[in-house]
Amino acid sequence: MSVSFSPVGGAFLVESPYESKSISTSVDASPSETIYIPEYLTAEDRLIGKTADDFLRKEVLPHVERIESGDHPLMHSLMQKAGALGLLGADVPEIYGGLGLPQTTAALIAEKLNYQQSFALTHEAHTVIATLPLLYFGNHDQKSRYLPKLANGEWIGSFALSEANSGSDALALQTKGVLSEDGTHYLLTGEKMWITNTAFADLFTVFGKVDGDKITVFLVERNTPGVSFGREEHKLGMHGTSTRRVILENAAVPIANALEVGKGHYAALCALNIGRFKLEAGAVGGLKEVLAVCTAYAKQRKTFGRPIAEYGLVQHKLAEMAARTFALESIVYRIAGLLENAFKDITADAPDASQQYHRASEEYAIECNIVKVIGSETYSNMTDEAIQIHGGYGYTEEFPVARAWRDQRLLRIGEGANEIVRVAIVNTILRRAKAGRLSLKGATSQASSLLSDTRSTDANASDPLTAIGTTAQNAKLAALILLDQATEHFGDKLLETQEIVAAIADIICSAYALETIYLRCSQLKSSSHSSYKTALLASQVAACDYAGEAQTAVRYCLDVLPNQPESLAEMVRFRANPMQLRRDLAAAVLEAAGYPV
Repeated sequence: MSVSFSPVGGAFLVESPYESKSISTSVDASPSETIYIPEYLTAEDRLIGKTADDFLRKEVLPHVERIESGDHPLMHSLMQKAGALGLLGADVPEIYGGLGLPQTTAALIAEKLNYQQSFALTHEAHTVIATLPLLYFGNHDQKSRYLPKLANGEWIGSFALSEANSGSDALALQTKGVLSEDGTHYLLTGEKMWITNTAFADLFTVFGKVDGDKITVFLVERNTPGVSFGREEHKLGMHGTSTRRVILENAAVPIANALEVGKGHYAALCALNIGRFKLEAGAVGGLKEVLAVCTAYAKQRKTFGRPIAEYGLVQHKLAEMAARTFALESIVYRIAGLLENAFKDITADAPDASQQYHRASEEYAIECNIVKVIGSETYSNMTDEAIQIHGGYGYTEEFPVARAWRDQRLLRIGEGANEIVRVAIVNTILRRAKAGRLSLKGATSQASSLLSDTRSTDANASDPLTAIGTTAQNAKLAALILLDQATEHFGDKLLETQEIVAAIADIICSAYALETIYLRCSQLKSSSHSSYKTALLASQVAACDYAGEAQTAVRYCLDVLPNQPESLAEMVRFRANPMQLRRDLAAAVLEAAGYPV
């Protein structure tokens, strides 16, 4: 994994020629989009998911102590076993030796493999960020040579982007490739940091500059002369992953192993977009397991003669875990469906395949950024609450929640720090508006019209599902108005005013979460699905949370931007009895012994 510590600037803000409209600026009073929901997973999908789950429980979890001690030969062998089962080839087309599975099924695999996070990160670094630049931007010969080996686990891949002074600001990387005098090789010189899978990777996807400024991807084999490796990093978490420096000293890489010169920044962006999504698909599985562990402990642990599961504040935490997990699951599979629609018709060996892949992976960049923020911060907060439920035991390594807390902390940094991801959400919307792909002014005018209609902005509806949908649209409305006003107030300096940008991004994230849980519940209701009642309960608890967070962010903007109506904050309030809702949801969690939906 490429890890970045920089909260500003960089490759995530570069212009792309293929960006399209994706996220909607519509503020219709009743959202009506049909989205993909996990209830649509087929029996075949679930069988593949069971294969991944069985592999984790039978092959990985029995060896946790060895994995956490840094037994990298064991990790290597586990990856090879995963490859033999097809668990490394979900995204690789059949023509190149993979399974070519739908994005929804690939998300399910990521979900099922997450509870041992070191293995999950090793898997993601190989299957996503190390493999996708080659799939998306390589030529047919390059794909034919390497993708089959990566898909079946014969070779393990690694992604080498970050450097000591270049994290999210990938354009500042110093690694350079100089064409040899005979024109047959590029001589690569530089040092890469935070590189996952280094101990056993066979192929490194290395980013360097050609001719001073042309960022290019190089496929560097492990045994290439001039390639060496640093010591293992001593990390806070993810102890089972191999993380080292990759040192390049005039490493001679054949020109046939260079992807199209000057397109490397696009390759990094596209891979990281999907990487953000896949990490948070994994977070869904991790959160479900953490909730099950906490539920079992709360039932068993007694204080003052009663199980702690009977206490209101513990029930509050269990309900929060369930509601936030439900919301994240809904967002992940909604985006999985969107990505599948974007990728499904691509011809992997077509002459214009790279353009097709580029366009598809950029299509939902905003959504991938949204799920990255929501997922990583949900995982962080919920594992912290898991430790609190366990009390002193949670602070010891004897219980698994300590490891879960340590491991997940990377997710707010890896694949782009959340600070820059928030900036990227707003920046991408502004770029698309400037290019005429979105109409902010038109949307703001529509929003202002709705704001004057109290019937449209009243979230205090008698039907709780309608209330969630209305609150979702009100949050979107507030985000559009504030973004338009912030642009007018700060002009070209808006992106330098990161505090306001982040607040608007938070409103956007909350609006997307609210809209998504509304749409999922609407589809469950229309099909009379058996899980609708519990899903609605989880949605109401989540709506209390996301509406509250949106309201806080709106008030922050109102204190900075002049002459904005106070009603903007009030209209994103979700009116409900949060205490009773959480108690009811906690009861469902305890009855289900974990995730209740």
